[in-house]
Amino acid sequence: MTVLDGIHLSIESGQVHAIIGENGAGKSTLMKILAGLFPPDSGEIALGGELVSISSPNEAQELGIAAIHQELRLFQDLSIAENIFMRREPLKPLLWPKLIDWDRLHEQTASYLQQFGMAVDSRARVNSLSIGDQRFVELIRALSQQARIIIMDEPTAALNNQECERLFEAIRHLKQLGVAVLYISHRMEDLQHIADQATLLRDGAVIRTWRMNEAASMPEIMEAMAGKELHNRYPKLKVQLGGELLRTEGLSLAGRLNNVNLSLRRGEILAIAGLGGAGRRTLAKVLFGIEGPYEGAIHLNGRTFKAMTPHKAKANGICYVTGLHSEEGLILNAPIAENITLTNLPRVSRAGFIRSGQEAAYARDLMDRLEITGEETERPMHLSGGKQKKVILAKWLFSNARIFIIEEPTAGIDVVSKIDIYNIMNELVLSGKSIIMLSSDIPEMLGMSDRIAVMHGGSIRHTMLREEATLERILHYASGGEAVQEG
Repeated sequence: MTVLDGIHLSIESGQVHAIIGENGAGKSTLMKILAGLFPPDSGEIALGGELVSISSPNEAQELGIAAIHQELRLFQDLSIAENIFMRREPLKPLLWPKLIDWDRLHEQTASYLQQFGMAVDSRARVNSLSIGDQRFVELIRALSQQARIIIMDEPTAALNNQECERLFEAIRHLKQLGVAVLYISHRMEDLQHIADQATLLRDGAVIRTWRMNEAASMPEIMEAMAGKELHNRYPKLKVQLGGELLRTEGLSLAGRLNNVNLSLRRGEILAIAGLGGAGRRTLAKVLFGIEGPYEGAIHLNGRTFKAMTPHKAKANGICYVTGLHSEEGLILNAPIAENITLTNLPRVSRAGFIRSGQEAAYARDLMDRLEITGEETERPMHLSGGKQKKVILAKWLFSNARIFIIEEPTAGIDVVSKIDIYNIMNELVLSGKSIIMLSSDIPEMLGMSDRIAVMHGGSIRHTMLREEATLERILHYASGGEAVQEG
């Protein structure tokens, strides 16, 4: 199977070149070749006008190429300084013994931290930092290696809006230093912030390259991303919708949500669209009871809730399938079976004791239904992103949830797993369950939803049927176009 086919790509000093495309397009494979993790079968790589061979990560580093992967690669129990200068620690001027110059190590680290606006002690352990600050540590480590090219794979995937903006500022600083950034992403809003050029990959081949200062519009790029097979690649089934399950009335949260009115019917997939900071994730957390207190009301199963908690949400059939699998959705070092049954322990316990055989049987049944290969004793930390998403869905199926709030259902997973997730969503609505889908992938929303509600600035600007929706209309409202609120 050909994963990459005849890729022609160039990047200049001080430039951000975005590599975009659907999951499975070949973006990460390209990164691994340039980082020395995979050898190419054919073709040439030139750096500074000279042909080079990159057969290992060490060779890539010696050539000035650094890679920042989607999953954090830091030693959590070591300090920031130790992580940044691992195996490159400054030494005291002694012939023997070789001793680390700890004062100089922390001075150099503090200088980098100040350069990137991080008000933390270089001696602090990495596990005390937010995910965003840990991403900055990886960025500083790459810069400290005198990298001329930094490759970033989905760097904003686990960041909040404030952390994303800080990252974009850091990337602009790298550009001023003359560092070239190869930025791999499927998030269109990232392109608008920092890309100078964007190259679209599909099925391992280059489709087109745009200069972002030219007249190319985001709808044009998204149309190119979607290609001509949008409906064939999104297996949405037509389902007869039932009565109203959920409705919000004037839902507001100080400074973050403003008068949100939406409704959800039985068997419906309602997509929530919006750019970064629009309030989609905040809305999901309010509905599940994680954020609050709120003003307004949530009407659920004929009952009105002026305050919501996760316990109330779960008891009334709401579940939250987070997009941050490893941080929020799973206990990574616990067996799959325990992760699945955690949402409804009374089903697998008697007199306060877990019945291990019954737990394994329930887990095996759900794993088979969702096509999660492997043993129920495996740990999620060893699973792919697609399988982790399926385990989260399985645990909420075990809880008998009726309303699934699914965040970024296919972000960062391969094409096969992506179709699997869509088929699971179809099965959910066919069985009378409902889905609120938060996605940054507009083609995905156009392909898999019944209605699309577009958010901007904490409000719903407009809600439309899928048949009425277009890339242009969604982007218009997501950018703050004329508001038309659904009643």
